[in-house]
Amino acid sequence: MYRAGGETHGRVMIDQLRQAAKRDEELDIPFRSWKNHPAAGVDFPDLSIATSEAARMRPIVDALASRIPAHVEVLAGIDIGGLGLAGALAYRSGLGFIDIRKVDSLRNEVMRSIMANYELGEGVVISKGARLAGRHVAIVDDCLISGGTALATARLIRRLGGHCDTALFVFAIEGMGGRERLAQSGIIAKVLRTVPQTAPEAAESA
Repeated sequence: MYRAGGETHGRVMIDQLRQAAKRDEELDIPFRSWKNHPAAGVDFPDLSIATSEAARMRPIVDALASRIPAHVEVLAGIDIGGLGLAGALAYRSGLGFIDIRKVDSLRNEVMRSIMANYELGEGVVISKGARLAGRHVAIVDDCLISGGTALATARLIRRLGGHCDTALFVFAIEGMGGRERLAQSGIIAKVLRTVPQTAPEAAESA
C-alpha cells in the first residue's frame, strides 16, 4: 500500500514495475491509423484499440511507469490521449496528477471560464489549483509528433515554478522532429514505439 512521506514514496512500486515491464519489442501495442491526420501524408496512431482492453493496457502502463525518473512528483497528462495514461500511471506509481487542456478550439463562453480558473500558456492551460512550484513534473501523452504541445506544456510548468525535463509517450512518429525539438529545450522524450509517418495496414489489426 502506498503511503506518502518517509522512505515509502512510491519508489518501491516503481522498482517492481521496472522488473516486471516487458521489453519494448515484446509489447503488443495495436493501433488504428487516422489517415492524413494531423497533416496529409501523416497517419496518427490511435491507441484506443489497446486502451479499451485491460490485458493490453496494463503492460503499456507498466512500461511507461518503468521510465519515470525517481525525482518526478507529478504527472501532467495532455488532453486528450495523455489524460487516461497519466491517471493510470499516477495511481500505479504513487504520484500526483494534473490535466493539461488544449484551448485553441474552445468556444468563447468556455474560454471565459477557462481564463478565470486556469493559468494560460501557448495553446494549453493548467488549473490554478495545481501546486507546481518547486516540484518535478513529467509530461504524458499518447503520441509525439512535432513536440509543439509538449513544449508549450513544459514552458507553462516552468513558468509556474515547476521543473520539467521528461516527457513520456507511447508512440512517436518518425521524421517529425519531436524528439529533437524537446531536446533543444532540455526535455528527454521517452518513447515505447516509433512508427512511420504512413502506417502499414497491418498495424490496425486487433
